[in-house]
Amino acid sequence: MAPSNDRPLQTPLDAESLDSAATRPPPDDLFRALANTKRRQLLALLAAQETIALDDLTDILVGMATTTDGPAGPDEWAQVKIELVHAHLPLLTEASLVDYDEDSGEVRLTSLPDAVYGLFEFADEYERAVENQQ
Repeated sequence: MAPSNDRPLQTPLDAESLDSAATRPPPDDLFRALANTKRRQLLALLAAQETIALDDLTDILVGMATTTDGPAGPDEWAQVKIELVHAHLPLLTEASLVDYDEDSGEVRLTSLPDAVYGLFEFADEYERAVENQQ
């Protein structure tokens, strides 16, 4: 199905919408960040909550994961935290999307243009809609 050209973009993108006070991540870095379910979930959570402790973030992401064997155990929790600390958070930090303070364990979004926040929300809504169709 071809996209409809008469449907306007909800968040216009122009030089003014990408205000200079906000970080403008390079497009490749932004879309690489959105190419993983855990990172999309993390970014959507931070868009709603701004700052979250690493352990709380791990709890939420483990809770979002579904397992056929029942609730996640301590090994699965540890695995998610390891993935966050060694893979996802460094990638998101390098893309200038999040700030991660290793000492305090706080994770927060950087100041981003509204269009980028809208993209996080859209990616999260799209993923849930597709999952509900299956």
